[in-house]
Amino acid sequence: YVYSTTSKPGWFLFTGFVKHDLETGEGQSYELGEGRYGSEAPFAPRIGAKDEDDGYLVSFVIDEHAGKSECVIIDAKDIAAGPVARIALPHKICSGTHACWASRDFLRDRKIA
Repeated sequence: YVYSTTSKPGWFLFTGFVKHDLETGEGQSYELGEGRYGSEAPFAPRIGAKDEDDGYLVSFVIDEHAGKSECVIIDAKDIAAGPVARIALPHKICSGTHACWASRDFLRDRKIA
């Protein structure tokens, strides 16, 4: 699987996410809605994952209409269903925020956390 973003034509604004199945050629998508823009959405594997897509996409989303930001967590097996969790952020952040996923073990082994 490959995960990517959709964008607003002519702008550097991510309007949603797409899951591409490289074996079947099928895909599914989720759009954030009018005036809502996401960041990169790294894949975070579920603890004890059994399948390649057993995990989550994690993205920071800004809502230009509400003037707020949140972190959204989307089940990678069914991104069309939308977020399974939404976490309000204390401040509005800028769109296009860079993101990556690092496991707790990765951070602990490097004495980062």
